[in-house]
Amino acid sequence: MNSSIQAVSIDELLQRVGAQPEGNIWLTAIVACQNFDNAISELSAMLDIFLECEIGVISASNGVFDLTDKISYATQSYLLLRDFESWFREDWQKFDSLRSRLDQEKRGGILILSLEAAKAMLSHAPNFASWLGPRIFRLILGVELLTTEERQMRLLALRKWSGKSDSEVIALAKVQKLPTDPEYGEWLILLEREDLLER
Repeated sequence: MNSSIQAVSIDELLQRVGAQPEGNIWLTAIVACQNFDNAISELSAMLDIFLECEIGVISASNGVFDLTDKISYATQSYLLLRDFESWFREDWQKFDSLRSRLDQEKRGGILILSLEAAKAMLSHAPNFASWLGPRIFRLILGVELLTTEERQMRLLALRKWSGKSDSEVIALAKVQKLPTDPEYGEWLILLEREDLLER
């Protein structure tokens, strides 16, 4: 499983969050347990600026019903969920059956999981894992923002993928006719045109 999950920096994870359509979208970030506090602190600070909304952090250590209650009553628009490491198979199965409770008409959030908890989720909460789809990442801390060269390489790959130029993408975004593929959102962020992202 580990090799099939894309490793991303916090900067790259933020790009993916920013490229998501408006709505209740969740993703998973796999982090080593000893790095949880650091990852959550960095993510909270960056997301607060990036999304311009209040970020909440909720512990899952008291079980599924406590977690879903806290999500229901949360006033924040974007949530970071943590402490799934004590969950057993039955907890994940229960969570799988209650996954609709994550839909609170907010922006969604991120599940912060250890590798072992992520494996348990994939095994015992198949419906939730299927709903997440490709939105499961391995978070690499301490990686700087993309260098100019890395940014240009990614832009080159996006131009090749779409057959469009930067100016064409900007023009389409200005008239809100840009396709909904997340790659286009990432493209605008790489061009430093976050102002054109549809919120």
